[in-house]
Amino acid sequence: MSKIFSFFKKPSVWVAVALIVGVTVWGVMRWGGEEAVYDTVAARRADIARTVSVTGKVKPAESVELAFEKSGRIAAVRVAVGRKVAAGALLAEIEHADLSAQRAEAEAARAVQQAKLAEMKKGTRAEEIELTKAKVTAATQTLADARINLTNTMQKAGADLEDDHDSARAALVKSVNVALGSLFLLTDIQLKYYSGSDQESVSIADAKARAVLLLLGASGAGRWANDALSAQQGGVRQAVQTLTSVNTESTLISAEAVLASVKSALDAVPITSKLTTTEAVNLQTEKNNVSGELVTLASKEQAIIVQKAANESAITSAQTSVNSAANALSSAEAELALKQAGATAEQIAAQEAAVAQAEANVRSVNAQLARAFLYAPIGGVVTRQDAKAGQIVGANVSVISLISESEFEMEARVPEADIAAVKIGDPASVTLDAYGNDVVFDAKVVAIDPAETVIEGVATYKTTFAFLTKDARVRSGMTANIDVITDRREGVMVVPRRAIIRRGNDAFIRVMDSAGTVNEVKVKTGLAGSDGNAEILEGIHEGDAVVTSSPAQ
Repeated sequence: MSKIFSFFKKPSVWVAVALIVGVTVWGVMRWGGEEAVYDTVAARRADIARTVSVTGKVKPAESVELAFEKSGRIAAVRVAVGRKVAAGALLAEIEHADLSAQRAEAEAARAVQQAKLAEMKKGTRAEEIELTKAKVTAATQTLADARINLTNTMQKAGADLEDDHDSARAALVKSVNVALGSLFLLTDIQLKYYSGSDQESVSIADAKARAVLLLLGASGAGRWANDALSAQQGGVRQAVQTLTSVNTESTLISAEAVLASVKSALDAVPITSKLTTTEAVNLQTEKNNVSGELVTLASKEQAIIVQKAANESAITSAQTSVNSAANALSSAEAELALKQAGATAEQIAAQEAAVAQAEANVRSVNAQLARAFLYAPIGGVVTRQDAKAGQIVGANVSVISLISESEFEMEARVPEADIAAVKIGDPASVTLDAYGNDVVFDAKVVAIDPAETVIEGVATYKTTFAFLTKDARVRSGMTANIDVITDRREGVMVVPRRAIIRRGNDAFIRVMDSAGTVNEVKVKTGLAGSDGNAEILEGIHEGDAVVTSSPAQ
């Protein structure tokens, strides 16, 4: 017991006991005797932005818009956005195979003219004259053969086409007879079963009238008997009786229309128990016959079309051969005359002019070919590249932009943690140390270096900014404080970010109602602003009292 009293006589023990008692009493008074107090703010609508702040330097810059001088399909693109290029570097090209071929042709023509000029100046040997005479003889024979071939080709073309016309005329005679026979059968059935005024009878009569008008040229014959039909000689029936090569093709087309009309008339007859088995079979047979004739006439028409195309192609080819042979003979005769007469001073001068003309043609083609290539007029950085291989572009349509040494731009190093939010075209606010924070310049991102640069162990990316307006106050070498606006929302619901409570993937806000009760509300958040506020997409309303802190300590 004495040991216990000795323990409590120690000063340090009494100090500890007093501290425990004091804390307990204070806690009871603080939490048990007073009502909890919260800090709140009203949810409001405001603009919110996310910015990336960097420091850079002002340097000279120049921007140029580049376009092809001619339209065409892009064959290749040599640069990408952010790529540095030297003055004169090839940036892109459009397809130019045709121009390359024209240049080769022009160069060959120049070589021919130059050879002729050299030959004129050197003079002609006897052996060369004999060789040229042989060329004239061969060219003469070639022309004669080409003319004979043209005559034979034209004769064969006429005969082949006439054969097709003869075949078509025979088919037309048969088709007209088939059509007339079908109308006779239709008339027999009509007069036997459908001579009244009911709907079926009227439909059959109307269809028959249309067919008779086309085939025989008689109108209003929807209820005529066969003897009246037989007496008619107009329409396609008359045209077939007077067929010539001139009207065969048009008659084919008319006859096809007749057969189609007869088929429609036959189809107008309903297959019912009214018809005997023989009548039904005969009706179907006539339908099949008419359909077969339609196919036959279509094939005859197509055969004539094909033969005409073949004839035209063959005659054109033969005529081309004649023209080529005539040109070759004329050239050979001119060459022989030139060699035999020898070149005069005037002829040499004319040939020199021909050489000059050929050289001018080469230069002209080279100039056109140069327009198929897009070169950098200055050294700089590609800030825009809209050209894509295979795309068709128009003349003078800007496809690539460069910035280089003219006017002013800014370069800054954006850390790896921020570069993902920065993109070309983002607006930026700039202040220059020389003028303080009250003078703000507008700028935008125009280029981002695709490769990183490690500075003091941190990966950074060189980013180029361009001033939106020219300002005489800007000087090369000035230090620039740049705030890049990477995202911006206007008139959205915002609250302080410290008011948001996160649990896993969910976000909550405590809201105090008019009675002072605090309720926790689940919300959906949006953009987190650089000013400490956050966008709330749903969950609260404007004016709600949002709790920003726990009860005061």
